[in-house]
Amino acid sequence: MTYRLRLGALVLLVAALIGGAYTGYCYHRDRTPEAALHAIARAVVTEDRKLFDEYVDEDAVFAVMHEEATALLADNIAALHERHPSDWFFRHDTAFMYDYMAERRAADIAFTRLLLDYYFDAERVPVTKEDGNARWGSDEVRAFAAHYTASIELPVITGDRAMVNVIVRGDDTDYGRLLPEGSVTMELARQTDGRWKLVGVHTDTARTNGFYALIDAAERYWEFQGWD
Repeated sequence: MTYRLRLGALVLLVAALIGGAYTGYCYHRDRTPEAALHAIARAVVTEDRKLFDEYVDEDAVFAVMHEEATALLADNIAALHERHPSDWFFRHDTAFMYDYMAERRAADIAFTRLLLDYYFDAERVPVTKEDGNARWGSDEVRAFAAHYTASIELPVITGDRAMVNVIVRGDDTDYGRLLPEGSVTMELARQTDGRWKLVGVHTDTARTNGFYALIDAAERYWEFQGWD
């Protein structure tokens, strides 16, 4: 299983979490950060690409996620190796990780786009091996989304930017137990029409349900799938 597919699966895990049914959510006017996240969740659940594109800036989100994933992996590589000593990927050093991620950036982002293409077009027929991997990844998104719920906290708005913490929880199933609880922060930008659009997804090592929880979930997932 290539690293590109592993990274794609991580990105799609986040997409599935975005699509989790929000709990404790009251419908807001369409020009609030909460309403934008509600629309994204609806787009993921109903597989509505047009609605998804209205509320997600894919270029910005993919760029931010890859940049931050690179820094988190590289700067915490020693701690990751100690946490998961059997994973060969964590046996490198910081400099190697920065170079490795930079070299793969374009290919990784392109593959993630392909995963989303297959997710939003269930009738699309794979042709190449890359297509087949993308189709598999899109099917896994549906599996994850069925077993997670998400609750959102009040947004913190500064000018035309909003940060919204999202807590995701898995149910008592094989998929749900992969990530009992996780935390990500959605960054949204106000558009000229007053609506908000997702431009970034963030996490960190400070929160117990943040970066390390997501990595632990990924490691459980590799084992769950029988991957070495």
